[in-house]
Amino acid sequence: MVNIIKSAEYEQYTSVYAQAAVALWNAAMGVDFPMDLRLWRQNVDDCERTFAPGCWVALDGQSVVGLVIVKSPNHLSAIVVHPDYRRRGIGRRLLALATDALASEAGRQCAVQLSAPNDPPSKLITGQDYSHFFPGVPDSHSDAMAFFDACGWKKTEGWCVDLWRDLRGFAIAPQVAAKIEELAGQGIVLRACTPADVPSLFNHVEENFSARWLAETRRRVQMEPDPSEIKIAVQGGRVIGFAHTFTNRSAKLGPSVYWRDLLGAEYGGLGPIGVGKDVRKIGLGLALLSYCVDEVANAGMTRMAIDWTVIIDFYKRAGFDVWKRYIPYIQPL
Repeated sequence: MVNIIKSAEYEQYTSVYAQAAVALWNAAMGVDFPMDLRLWRQNVDDCERTFAPGCWVALDGQSVVGLVIVKSPNHLSAIVVHPDYRRRGIGRRLLALATDALASEAGRQCAVQLSAPNDPPSKLITGQDYSHFFPGVPDSHSDAMAFFDACGWKKTEGWCVDLWRDLRGFAIAPQVAAKIEELAGQGIVLRACTPADVPSLFNHVEENFSARWLAETRRRVQMEPDPSEIKIAVQGGRVIGFAHTFTNRSAKLGPSVYWRDLLGAEYGGLGPIGVGKDVRKIGLGLALLSYCVDEVANAGMTRMAIDWTVIIDFYKRAGFDVWKRYIPYIQPL
């Protein structure tokens, strides 16, 4: 039975609505992207980039039937409307509330504090925020893409995927095992990160990768004082490669294990991963990847995912296949 609603009420989102937000999410897309309170609180309530003035819920009486979450400086983190309440203007109204908030003085000030462009950002982007849920719009949800198309949003030329593989029976390929031995002969050792390695780890990420990867690595070390699930390549006491791995014992939920309910109880994940600019194209990347997969398998995990990538062929060399696909959308403000 379709619910009848004459006019939704709109209120700013607060953590009081967290449980209702999880229920709404699961009613809308829980089959493909099962949400729980732990993930919601980590990525919304406890994320310093959540821009409160731009986060709203739509109410039918006491029931939350829609919500929008935005992150500074210009990211649409999530917009969800209950299936029974779609095509009634709720999504458009929520989008307008979020857009107006980001274009406000508070939104401009927040952008300046984050060293973003002055004045309102020129485009609102789907996903790709800090503690993001998605790197774009899931292409398995044609209704979501139809909504953004109808609202005048534009698909970008980029796309990306999540990958997965079954870990049962995994073994490092002989040629990769030989490469790991060769690298060891050159003084390059693959191992778990220790607290003593953390300063060098931070330097490595800062010198070779994005501010986002550095922030994610710092946050994880803050949450997990034992950094052993971060794997590193070390030469001469210096970190020259790194990878985040995740298991069902990780304190932080990495993006690769957000949808862990679909992977089973013994889930694992990986990402980000990267090696230094001066040690690329020597086989270190595949060696580090294979080592990480082996470590997660040896920890007793049976399925493993990798999130937000376009280098599918590289990960296929370690047995990963495409799992989910995303298409980013942008909107001029």
